[in-house]
Amino acid sequence: MKKIDQLMAELGFNKNAPDSVKEAFVKHLIKASTGVNVMTPSEKREIAENPQRIVQFKTPQQLSFEFAEEPPRPSSGKKAVS
Repeated sequence: MKKIDQLMAELGFNKNAPDSVKEAFVKHLIKASTGVNVMTPSEKREIAENPQRIVQFKTPQQLSFEFAEEPPRPSSGKKAVS
């Protein structure tokens, strides 16, 4: 079995990339191969440091939007050329 650094080298990943990029890449590989969404160590650290910023919805909420109806724009009189 290959180690993750060997796999990343085979895929052309930059060994000197920032840790956040490496985490995102591994997270994407896990999600793409298993369908499981995992949290990276930096995400866990961010949550631990700022628990007040986390929003948890108790029940699903339907989003609604009120789009203002705009009057149709007048034509410029130009015709498309094909």
